[in-house]
Amino acid sequence: MKTILYATDCTVNDIASLKYAYRFSTIMKADLHIVHVYEFPPIANATLHAPGLLKKRMHIEKTKLVENFCKVNLKHEFQQKPVTTHVIESGSVSESIQRLSNVLMPDLVIIGMKDHHSTREFFSGNIANALLDTIEMPLLIVPNGMIYNTISTIVYATDFEEYDILSLQKLAEIASPFSALIEVIHVYKTDERPAKVLMEAFKKRLLQKTSYPEITFKTIASTNIKSGLLSIVNWENANVLAMLERKHDWNLANLFHKDLVKEIESEISIPLLVFNKRSIESKKAFVPTNEVIFAY
Repeated sequence: MKTILYATDCTVNDIASLKYAYRFSTIMKADLHIVHVYEFPPIANATLHAPGLLKKRMHIEKTKLVENFCKVNLKHEFQQKPVTTHVIESGSVSESIQRLSNVLMPDLVIIGMKDHHSTREFFSGNIANALLDTIEMPLLIVPNGMIYNTISTIVYATDFEEYDILSLQKLAEIASPFSALIEVIHVYKTDERPAKVLMEAFKKRLLQKTSYPEITFKTIASTNIKSGLLSIVNWENANVLAMLERKHDWNLANLFHKDLVKEIESEISIPLLVFNKRSIESKKAFVPTNEVIFAY
């Protein structure tokens, strides 16, 4: 992993996820890019200054805001491993993240998890939903107040698709610097197909594609797929829940439609790592943007 992109709104709710992103990138030995997107407010006709001058001033203010936000909250760490900041004027946070991703081609995009008790729900909730439709990189959603310690156990929920194998290959790259255990889980209802037989076949296929040694496989029967998965996450003291977003309508797939990802996000207290088929397939060519981007 070479590059990580983290999106922030530079509020107190983002401090913990900023630290998480920074320490995660340090372990991964990846360059961390931090982006802040802001919207220029409407200008009254009676203003004494030209719009271009006001926009320039605001851009300078936002640039200083992001720089100070990083320096104050990362303190001494900021000097040890500098980050690159980007400031974008745009009416759409998700589109700006997408466009900057097309430029940087990061290996991972990180955002904070929504907060039902603040305006952060508008920021991160809508962003996550929009990005799941368009992003070509894995998306890591970090809960508010999440204190980074280490990553020792990652639970990956599978439905035995070929794309699961490709996702797990990428997940092994993430888990390796932490020497983390990957627990491949399939949650099924008792009246479904023989899950254990399918898991054995899936295990054989996966182990032919990856040599990562710390992988286990489990099948769990539950009357409710979502609650069964969340109970496993709690029981195993997992540090990350990883999954593949799916669009079709059968079995575990229903759990990973982006609307149901929202349900998990609201109930989980650990980071949520979401792969999609675009993040596994070859990336598109660079798409130019007319947005104002500042980096230093």
